[in-house]
Amino acid sequence: MDSLRLMTAEEFAALAEEDEFEPRWTELVSGRIVSLEPPALEHGAVVLNLTKAIARYLQQAQDENGYACFEIGLVVARNPDTVRRPPVSFFVGGQRFAELDRHLTETRPAFVVEIASTNDRRRAMRERVESYLKWGVRTVWVADPAEKAIHVMQSGRPPRLFSGEQSVPGYPVFGNFQLRINELFEMPG
Repeated sequence: MDSLRLMTAEEFAALAEEDEFEPRWTELVSGRIVSLEPPALEHGAVVLNLTKAIARYLQQAQDENGYACFEIGLVVARNPDTVRRPPVSFFVGGQRFAELDRHLTETRPAFVVEIASTNDRRRAMRERVESYLKWGVRTVWVADPAEKAIHVMQSGRPPRLFSGEQSVPGYPVFGNFQLRINELFEMPG
């Protein structure tokens, strides 16, 4: 491929099939591949703890429907294409689990979780969050392992910060879901 030509989301997704390409820590930003630092253990702990909490909530909340995908490529912009790969994307509506086996989707999740676990992720976080909100994601959580805090962003609302013993609400995506911040950052035993 010509190095000056911008890559499409579909070309980027096709790279995931190649043996020498590691898609987990790469994104496509304005048609260019961007490599991200592999995250630290705290990153995985946040994903694990959040996944368990959401699963417990969904099992108890009979009327709630949805599912999580991990590190799925979200096409948040076209011409030039931008594909973000957040740690957690939560989808509601549509066919259940429709996105699970995909490398790439244009289906918009209702909720996205980013984790400020490396310097490159921290530097680009504002741009990442803005791209999700502009695309129409309802709620974005930014988990910050260094601060042990969650920043909650929603379009048209000021950012909110939750830390320590506080509980972060899941509204509007998860009804009455609540998660204590200190539980989110616990390392598994």
